[in-house]
Amino acid sequence: MTPADLLLPLLVVLPLALAMSAFLGALPVRSQVVIALGGLTLTGAGLAATLETLDSELWLGGWAPPLGIAWGFDAPAAALIAMVGLLMALASLTLAAESNHREDRYLWTLWWLLWAALNALLLSRDLFNLYVTLELLALAAVGLVSRSRDDPFHVAALRYLMASLLASLLYLLGVALLYGQTGRLDLALLAEVLEDGPAARLGALAITLGLMIKAAMVPLHGWLPAAHSRASAPVSALLSGAVVAAALMVLWRLWLGPFDALGSLMRETLAGLGAVALVWGGVQALLQSRLKLVIAWSTLSQSGYALMLPALAGSDAWQGIGARGALWLLVAHGLAKGGLFLAAGAVAQRQGHDRLAGLTGSARRQPLAWGVIAIGGLSLVGIPPSGGFVGKWWLLRAALEAELWLLAGVMLTGTLLTAAWLWRLLSIALAPAERSATSLEGGRSAVGILPAMALTALAWLTGLAALLGAAGLALAPPSLDATRLPWLLPALLLWPLVLCASRSATPAGRASGSPPGLTALLALTAAAHLVTLTAGDLFTFYLGTAWLGLAGWGLVWLGSTPGAHRAAAGYLAMMLVAEVSLLLGLTLAWQASPSLAFADLDEAGLPGPALAALGFGLAIKTGAIGVHAWLPLAHPVAPPLASAVLSGLMIKVGLLGGVLLLGDGAAAAGDALVAAGLAGALYGAARGLAQAGPKPLLAWSSVSQMGLATALLGLHLLGSPAALPALLGLVATHSLAKAALFIGSGLLMGSGLFARSAASRALVLGALALPALTLAGVPPSSGLAVKAGMETALNEAALAAWPLTLSGVMTSLVMLRLGWLLWRLEPPAGGTAPPTWLGVALWGLGALAALLPWAWAGVPLAYLAAPGAWLEALLPALAALALGLVLLRAAPLHRRLAWRRWRAQVASRARRLQAGREARRWRWRLRRADAWLMPWPAFGVCLGLTALLLGLAGLA
Repeated sequence: MTPADLLLPLLVVLPLALAMSAFLGALPVRSQVVIALGGLTLTGAGLAATLETLDSELWLGGWAPPLGIAWGFDAPAAALIAMVGLLMALASLTLAAESNHREDRYLWTLWWLLWAALNALLLSRDLFNLYVTLELLALAAVGLVSRSRDDPFHVAALRYLMASLLASLLYLLGVALLYGQTGRLDLALLAEVLEDGPAARLGALAITLGLMIKAAMVPLHGWLPAAHSRASAPVSALLSGAVVAAALMVLWRLWLGPFDALGSLMRETLAGLGAVALVWGGVQALLQSRLKLVIAWSTLSQSGYALMLPALAGSDAWQGIGARGALWLLVAHGLAKGGLFLAAGAVAQRQGHDRLAGLTGSARRQPLAWGVIAIGGLSLVGIPPSGGFVGKWWLLRAALEAELWLLAGVMLTGTLLTAAWLWRLLSIALAPAERSATSLEGGRSAVGILPAMALTALAWLTGLAALLGAAGLALAPPSLDATRLPWLLPALLLWPLVLCASRSATPAGRASGSPPGLTALLALTAAAHLVTLTAGDLFTFYLGTAWLGLAGWGLVWLGSTPGAHRAAAGYLAMMLVAEVSLLLGLTLAWQASPSLAFADLDEAGLPGPALAALGFGLAIKTGAIGVHAWLPLAHPVAPPLASAVLSGLMIKVGLLGGVLLLGDGAAAAGDALVAAGLAGALYGAARGLAQAGPKPLLAWSSVSQMGLATALLGLHLLGSPAALPALLGLVATHSLAKAALFIGSGLLMGSGLFARSAASRALVLGALALPALTLAGVPPSSGLAVKAGMETALNEAALAAWPLTLSGVMTSLVMLRLGWLLWRLEPPAGGTAPPTWLGVALWGLGALAALLPWAWAGVPLAYLAAPGAWLEALLPALAALALGLVLLRAAPLHRRLAWRRWRAQVASRARRLQAGREARRWRWRLRRADAWLMPWPAFGVCLGLTALLLGLAGLA
């Protein structure tokens, strides 16, 4: 007897003993919970000390199979038993804190029975014992749902019971068929004797249908949303996190064990049904009107990943990356979903309901509960380094290795759908609070929130543990090579300045755009930005960009303009598409090279699909033409300090990724990047000229400058020696200059600034003149060096330089219009001057933007001594000045442009209203489509169609 043989029975005996004591009333609830926690701790510590016996087998009564019953304890069972134990322990604390459940001995009897059934199910290794434990599990779960006050007529519980009984009959039918054919029930022995044939496939079909009903796989899911949403929060946490996971584990053991010899088309059909569940569950979660219903539907979506495992496991079964990814995803999902349901219960108890329409602004009243929902939801989305990310990443690699591109696409789509419903919840919770909102005091308070916080933290710690112990994954330490200095030095200058300005307690600091929470969010953004800039490998770079995207959404959300929330939604949508594309590229790169260090990836050579996926994601991050829609929406509505870092620093991350990743393998895209970049430079400048406000103009100017950067990156890929120095100079120039322009514009536009004297306004306008002239390329600023370097690069590539000259003219016009708009701003009355240090900092940023980039631009300072160079550099600015004077006198043209702009705004508003009506119509149709599946006749039709589909697959 090993220590594991002595400890394993305790996992079942202890909860059974607690169930008996609860039923008899022999122990108070608090004592039961203390005993459960103590037993769980001792058993967990003992099993952890015997990790070498993970593949042990215990024969109950000493009788070996086939006469006896075998229990098995391996890595998958250990992982799920640990997850169930943690979930049970923390949910028990929450359940014990609820006064209306504290004296319900029947509920606590069912509660401990459910724990015993879960542990026994995960340890069982024969078909009939699995049937018995599945029955006990279902009866305990149904009884717990029936004890809820939200299901007074037991409709949800009865529906759960009927579906579970039907599933048990199908499972038992399959067991009878297999036992009649082989005379074996033990899974290991069954795998040895089971032969592929019609009877075996029919038995596997019946068992699979039964388990799909118990796991609520679409379209056999009709019982789950009501049962999980109407049960009390701790019960919902256990049902969603553990009960569904246990049924899926049984399905995995059968299809990776005895059923592995059966037709591969059945496994592929299961994967297809999982893809349908993933998408349908995500769509329905997005459409729900109650908080717990959203979380319940997300369980259906996340479970869809599990059905893909039989098609992705490969010949290594549990040792393959697909199986490890699915297992890690199931564990992380159980922990995160437990935290979500407990937090949702706290919100519902405080508010008196969980209707989303009545939760507007509730995050300000319950920040801890909504923080748990946000963090747990981010794990479900797959933000690194959470457990959800690790599971999805490994599953995605398994799909790509199996060349199942459609499944890989569905996995990435599921990530977007999860992010969509999470964004909807958070946007409701963070919206301005309604005055009529009411809340209920008392109840769960911090006792219920702390277990939820612990569960969500564990969901993230599982990801870190998986990454630290992952075999075949090599990362690199941070890098500070010379190529990164044009990104790093502006960041080290701007982040302290912006953080100090956001913390300023002066009226100037408040008016410069410092809403509540801005400083903390800027600090998080700064940390993510510096991690990204110093990343020595692709994984760390991806991690930093993912968090930058989230932080950027928050910065845009904090804007005070009416369109800030809509712009934040557009920004987040584009960033999520970028992250999905980068994740795909990261996975393909990991296939090509076990080391994700940039130097090793360059040596190994990335395949074309990886370069394409990475390039697309980096293009979105940069705001390149064609995928730039988020930039002119987000930057104008964000607080000025946020706009300064969004435009000055964060959009350059894509350029850094392009320099580090796009090498010789992407040379074929060089011409396309040059053409698109130059077109984007001209288009962005043209749109900037049509803007009526300083911040929208600056946003379109960023589109134009990123077009020039894209063209330089393309020239670098074409092999031009002058392109990279010019690109580095442009990065440094634009970072410092655009940050100064956004901060200064925010100061001039802010309430209560500079009305005391015209001299203070002139001081700020003078500080903004230097970065504006730098961007226009007026000598002796560094803009001259950047333009000269780019012209040299175009000549080296045998390309025409006239688009660059035209871009210089248009950029100069944009800067002239910016100065005109700022000069015409009406200062509000009663203002004060800005703090002296902020004015000095603006002048310093302008001077650095004009001088510092000369160190990287690749043009010698002696170039300034050439009179021809000065004249050539001044011509675009002089032409722009002349053209600007002409346009200034063209009053009819201005009125005509204003009229057209007004008509375009009216048409755009009408299109948005029409799109909103169409979206509501489709929302009603989709919700109605799932309502059609709820009646029992529809359930029967779905069962028949699913059986027919799997049966036809089994005939192949």
